[in-house]
Amino acid sequence: MDTVTIDLSEDDSDNLDDLPELNLGVKRSHVNEIPQSGSIGTHTCTDLTNGSTKNINCKSKHIDQAADKQSLKILKPGECMKHMVVEMHPTLMERWYCADVLREVGASGARVQTSSTLCDVALVMWRRLLEPTLKNSDGMVALATEEKSDHGLYITHLDDIQTYIHTQTLSKHMKEVADLAGCKLTLVVFAPKNYFKSSGRKTSNSNHKIIQPVDVEMALTDLLVSSDCDTITVTTPNEVALTIVHFTKAIAESPYKQAKRLVDEQADFYMRGDNKKCVPVAANGSGIGMLWQQMLAVLPHSSLETARTIRGQYQTPRALYKALMKPSGVDDLANLGVSRSAVPGAKTRRIGNEFARKLYVLFTADDGDSLVE
Repeated sequence: MDTVTIDLSEDDSDNLDDLPELNLGVKRSHVNEIPQSGSIGTHTCTDLTNGSTKNINCKSKHIDQAADKQSLKILKPGECMKHMVVEMHPTLMERWYCADVLREVGASGARVQTSSTLCDVALVMWRRLLEPTLKNSDGMVALATEEKSDHGLYITHLDDIQTYIHTQTLSKHMKEVADLAGCKLTLVVFAPKNYFKSSGRKTSNSNHKIIQPVDVEMALTDLLVSSDCDTITVTTPNEVALTIVHFTKAIAESPYKQAKRLVDEQADFYMRGDNKKCVPVAANGSGIGMLWQQMLAVLPHSSLETARTIRGQYQTPRALYKALMKPSGVDDLANLGVSRSAVPGAKTRRIGNEFARKLYVLFTADDGDSLVE
């Protein structure tokens, strides 16, 4: 085959007429004949469009799956605490009864962040860090990266609220704070031990306490009834920190537990009790023998020793079924010896005709409504 070399370095249109005709070899499995002018571009564009659409859909599907997986990971117990942020006012963080908060919250996996923008110095709020997602906010599209909790704490010393208790305005005060915070609050009252105990001598602070224990109890009861505000009383700084940790964990696991509870309510049976005494079976088949033994052990009038004996003689349910279909199958099963203990040489007892007959009915009955008795 002759080789033709053409120099196209010069812009000479006259030489274009001297170009040889090129015969492009096209496989007939793809194209039977050379299409007319314009049809090549149409088919090519259509194929490219279909391929691009499939690639875009595939990539979008993978992106959605990855986003869903990451969202579930954020809400998973044990992992959810890493995405929780506890917001506290700097003034509250400096109180001596909040000295253990940083240590306990940090040990749980969450983080503490001070915020001077809180409407009250005694407030404790929570934020959950999320993957950046588009969210509609009052007609505006925003990139949401966090989610605020609908619950908060109001941590205060008993000295700071005794005026509200004395004037019977504690419920009104908590309602105002809850409205400003925009969430439901739980009052955490720090009252050291022996707070109301008298020292036995008169000092300048002897008349500092204007309330009595009964006044505190009545005020907290009225707060619960009239304002639907729970109250927790703590006596040590460590209890204050642990209370914050417990609420942080409860708020972090709340979406997961609510979703699980919703699935349980839609089921016709108690799902959480359905997996009791189960045996794990690996993908390679390891554990099937233990599962077969467990199936026998849970039968009425059965025992672990009986299940072990039957499993040792009949390795699978199919083997037991084939044995029971024989004329002497029930007698052979009834005569199996069950060891009374794990000690070598211990006495054995027969499985018995009654239990063998029940197994025969269970494995060979054609009617599903047959009673095994």
